[in-house]
Amino acid sequence: MKLNVWNLWIISVCAPLTAAVVMAQEAAPATPAKAGKGGLVKVVLNPPATAVVKSANVNLRGLASFKGETVGHLQKGDTVTVLEQITLGRHKKDEPADWAKIVMPASDSVWVASGLIDDNTKTIKVRRAHLRGGPGENYSVLGTLEKGTAVKETKSEKGWVAIEAPTNAFAYVAAEFLDVQPAPAVVSPPAAPAPEPQVVAVNTPAPPITAPAPEPVAPAPTTPENDTARELEALHRATGTADTNASAATSPASITDASEPRIVTREGFVRRTYNVQTPTIFELRDIQSGKLMDFLDPKTGVDFKIFVGTRVIVKGPEGVDARWPRTPVLTVQTVDLMP
Repeated sequence: MKLNVWNLWIISVCAPLTAAVVMAQEAAPATPAKAGKGGLVKVVLNPPATAVVKSANVNLRGLASFKGETVGHLQKGDTVTVLEQITLGRHKKDEPADWAKIVMPASDSVWVASGLIDDNTKTIKVRRAHLRGGPGENYSVLGTLEKGTAVKETKSEKGWVAIEAPTNAFAYVAAEFLDVQPAPAVVSPPAAPAPEPQVVAVNTPAPPITAPAPEPVAPAPTTPENDTARELEALHRATGTADTNASAATSPASITDASEPRIVTREGFVRRTYNVQTPTIFELRDIQSGKLMDFLDPKTGVDFKIFVGTRVIVKGPEGVDARWPRTPVLTVQTVDLMP
């Protein structure tokens, strides 16, 4: 293959540049990327910083952007606690690039779905409840509350309850309206004195101890791959309704109608059923495979629609509807959101 003068000129120019780039890449140390999606940069303050509001009637928002709904207001001279400093990589021309995530003032309210609050004790009755910036799931999430946390209601609207903001609720404010105070100086404690050297007597070493050989462990018997499959297998053997389908080992348990129903706990995500012949209008599906596990029969009067599309932990007795012998019906006694 022959090279003309033009090709030789290109090679002579590019070769030194290529070598320089390779050497620079090998010599430069790797630095972790600080920017997230869209160039977004978050800096968590540990410990959190104190800031004073510099302007009057400053908006608190549900997101670090003008897209976030207004969830409260700050007045000049108010003191807030800053949890994070946020810089937007992409933002509109008239929108601030720098924002602060702060602790929501206790004087403002956040919203919780009324079905997640125990009417008698006024506490959260599910494992975890979202705090939102308004009465609906389309509002921003401003924190969570754990089961058993007491709440103080201020008003209610269309199946939602406004409560006083707890200490772990948060909101966002444009950083230009805050004057962050310097952190107090940290005084290091005096160094501990060096320990006195210890004199160790040297003796003749003892002979090494030989550990006994481990006893052989018998292989574990083959069992169905999960608790649900084991329960299904045991119940079919007990009732004489063994399933000949090879896929039954991975199917949810079918609990027969017994005089003493068994209480079970299941984890999955909730969906609505669209077959008019199913025993209930809600179903529980496996989180990993998406397979149908149980039909869910909630208590009368419970607004169970708020759990559709969410991952939950449900508990209650299982039974079998004669029309659907392969899929159990779980009567929901308790329901918690999964983390």
